[in-house]
Amino acid sequence: MQVNHGVLQIFDFTSSLAVYSEHELKVSELPIQDYLQKHVMKAFTDPAGRVGQISPTSQIGALLMSYKEGTISLTALAKDIGEKLFDYMKQATEPSVMDAIFCDVMGENQYICLLVCQAHDAYTHQLFSEEDGTLTTELVEHKAVLPTTGQKVRSFFSVSLSDFSVRVFEPKGEYDGETCYILAEKLLQIGTNPSSRDTVRKVRNIVDKVAKDHESDGVAEMVMAKELIAKNAEVSDTVNPVTIVDTVFKDNPQQQEAAHKELEEAHMMRDLPVDRSFAEKQGAQHKIKTDTGIEITFPVAYMKDREFMEIVTNDDGTLRIELKNINKIINK
Repeated sequence: MQVNHGVLQIFDFTSSLAVYSEHELKVSELPIQDYLQKHVMKAFTDPAGRVGQISPTSQIGALLMSYKEGTISLTALAKDIGEKLFDYMKQATEPSVMDAIFCDVMGENQYICLLVCQAHDAYTHQLFSEEDGTLTTELVEHKAVLPTTGQKVRSFFSVSLSDFSVRVFEPKGEYDGETCYILAEKLLQIGTNPSSRDTVRKVRNIVDKVAKDHESDGVAEMVMAKELIAKNAEVSDTVNPVTIVDTVFKDNPQQQEAAHKELEEAHMMRDLPVDRSFAEKQGAQHKIKTDTGIEITFPVAYMKDREFMEIVTNDDGTLRIELKNINKIINK
């Protein structure tokens, strides 16, 4: 992805002060391009991202359309959206300093992106020359340091200018006594599908709950659900939770019915978008913990292969886990 333009705004919620730049960032400079590019690419693949759709006739949609048509600049677009965002956030944000960075990004399509970066305190060194010619090193505190490229930005949205589809992630905030998503629900005024992380987590939780409600430890069912989600991700960027639970509980209509009820209450009786790489990773391994405090992480495929692993019920009703064909044990 290439960052073509960028504008940085300062939101100081400790003093309720916002600064809107009248000039763009120098994105042609390699360090700035590299910093923005890495954060944007990381945000695009974050499994916490939710997807939605902006109407081109909405207030924000009309602004984005004007930018797409070239009638307003990025600085004007960023100022207009930034003012609205600051008004919402100052009522829902603890005293802190944040930078809002608007970017025009070119990838598969042209995108307008927003990176909300929460500043934090950090220290560096500084070298001083004393009057007698000796050198002194000291620690110097910086009060508003942005996240490194290895860290995650606080909030993010991207809007494709080709179809006005949205990708967004953010923590929830409290606005007028209501817990909500400020970017999605207030600023962009859109509904969103669950994130890949939420979708996978909720399907797994429902499978686990239904299995345990019907006198199972849920291990085999959970492993099967993860494997099904991972295999589905090999061919599709959506997952149907109904298909997953129906397959897991195919031999028990009562469990299927219970799972359907849970999915319906969670509003998950439909195809949902899921990041394919995330789903595949989630299906690679499974972790269990015994009531005696032993934790085991194993490849999902081993659950079906008794040459490597087997969970056996003893005569007294207790369980034993057999690990087989082990040539070497390594301390971790």
